[in-house]
This record gives sequence, structure tokens and C-alpha cells, in this order.
Amino acid sequence: MNNLNKLQQLTGISTEEIADALDVDVATVTSWQQEESMPTVAELEALVGIFSSQLDAKGITEQSQGHPIHIRLSLDYLMNLGITMSDWITLKWAFEGSWAGDKLAVGFFNGNKLVRVVESNADFVATFAGYLILQSEGEFEPYIDEFDDDKTYDWRLLRIQGDKFQDVTQKLIAGDLPEINL
Repeated sequence: MNNLNKLQQLTGISTEEIADALDVDVATVTSWQQEESMPTVAELEALVGIFSSQLDAKGITEQSQGHPIHIRLSLDYLMNLGITMSDWITLKWAFEGSWAGDKLAVGFFNGNKLVRVVESNADFVATFAGYLILQSEGEFEPYIDEFDDDKTYDWRLLRIQGDKFQDVTQKLIAGDLPEINL
């Protein structure tokens, strides 16, 4: 399970452009997309750099806020394992500028009821110690609140619009989580 196809959708980079940038053939990139083979470490780093620069450029054209110091995706995000603080900043930078004031957030759900929202960088660090686990062993991990009797919550990446939200998890990560709506 990887985010290569998702990142291509988010950045608009074609398979041919990736192959050209990495000096590999299109069939090689296609095999990565279909998870038939794995890029080398050097190729993974190059992919991260390509997508990071494209998301950075997207943010520059659409953001009204100052440029963040760190704008780089992690290998964990590319491989759909987790979201680091840097990934969080990168995704917020790339998308919030085109969302007309809406914010990227993580929502915790009990059933289909939204019970908590994490939307600031400081809250992201405090809640996840800077790292939101996406999946391990092919399954998405619930959020376990160790400070509240180990309550387990379903989580989603949300586009917050005042007191309303849109589940954008499927747009930003690979997986088959059911969408949660109001």
C-alpha cells in the first residue's frame, strides 16, 4: 500500500514525467504504482523530493500565509505508513490556500460522531507526538487515547468549514476507509 498514485493525483505529475525525472522507464514506475516492485532507497528519496517540490509550488501559488520553514514529505507518507509533522505542514501548506479559509484537521470519531478535532500544528504534535500512524501490516490503525482509559477512536483527515467538515482522507492517503459524513 503506497501513496504514489495519490501523490500523482495531488500534484498532477504524470507517470512519464516521473520516469523522465528518475531516468527509468515507464514500466518501472507502473510496477511501483501497482506495488509489484519497490523503488530503491535513492529512488524513494528522489520521489519524495519531486512530490515535495510540486506541493511546495502549489502552496506558493495559492497561500496567503508565509512560507513554512520545512516543506518536505517523508518516506513514511509516500509508503502510507504515517504522517510526520513535516508531512502535516506540507499538506496544510499545499491545500489550505485553495480551500477558502477551510482548515486541514484530524477528527476523532466515536461511531459516526465527531468528538475531537486536531487542527493546529501544536495540537498535532501534542496529540500524536508529531507522528500520526496511518497503517501497519496493511490495516489502518485506530487512535488509542492513553490518557483517557485507552479509549479507541476512528480518525479521519478532515477539511473543516466552520462547524462542518468534509472527510478528505481518501483524497490524501491510499486506503479503503469508509467516508464519514455529518
